[in-house]
Amino acid sequence: MNDGEGRSKTRDEIDVLWDDLGAFVRRLRTKRHDHKLTPSQIQALGHLDRQGPLTAKALAKFERVTPQSIAKTVAALEEQGMVTRRADPSDGRAALVTMTELGTSTLHEDRTKRTQWLAEVIDAECTEAERDLLLIAGRILR
Repeated sequence: MNDGEGRSKTRDEIDVLWDDLGAFVRRLRTKRHDHKLTPSQIQALGHLDRQGPLTAKALAKFERVTPQSIAKTVAALEEQGMVTRRADPSDGRAALVTMTELGTSTLHEDRTKRTQWLAEVIDAECTEAERDLLLIAGRILR
């Protein structure tokens, strides 16, 4: 196989990987049918959980979305009691978004359910070597 054929095969494999990742994400989303939060809201809570209080601008940067988009997400989370906003002591023009106890418990419940489901699937379908490869792939996909 020459270099051109190798690249073509790799691209075909990557196309399949994209399809597989899409199917995986769809399956994972079906596991959250009993939640009142959207994937964007869960993701925003995850960043707040890992980073601590953030301005909306910083949260938008982590999420790779527009400030307008994150403003809608934060407003919905605040309306549901998942986050609060308060003045940023270092910049009076900005507000810090902070998780509430309800936001923390909701996020941890969601993570527990997703982790349990994924662990069961991996245990049932993968060898130990495949599990190790999945963990490596996860680091690459970040």
